[in-house]
Amino acid sequence: MLLPHMADEAIARQEAVRDRLSTNLKLFRGKLSMSQEVLADRAGLHRTHVSQIERGNANVALDTLVALAMALGVSEAQLLTEQDELPIPMKSGRKKALADSAVKLPRAKN
Repeated sequence: MLLPHMADEAIARQEAVRDRLSTNLKLFRGKLSMSQEVLADRAGLHRTHVSQIERGNANVALDTLVALAMALGVSEAQLLTEQDELPIPMKSGRKKALADSAVKLPRAKN
């Protein structure tokens, strides 16, 4: 257990590391044009868990950190190290269904 005078600093450091991990996940995922769903699938995680990590709302176990790094093709240290670049904003939301843009085929005559 932390000493009382250390608790505030520990909380601030935990938030800073979560924010850095969140930013780096978005950065590396964006470079690969990878959705959260694809990243989650490759890492063996649920999409909502990846979303929580990217929002800084989840504690990340070491095993999860390793799985995310492997899925992105980077080292675990790269996910925790401050990068020189910012994530590229990706379009959010559901992708337009193929059925919406598909050409309708003529009906067969009876």
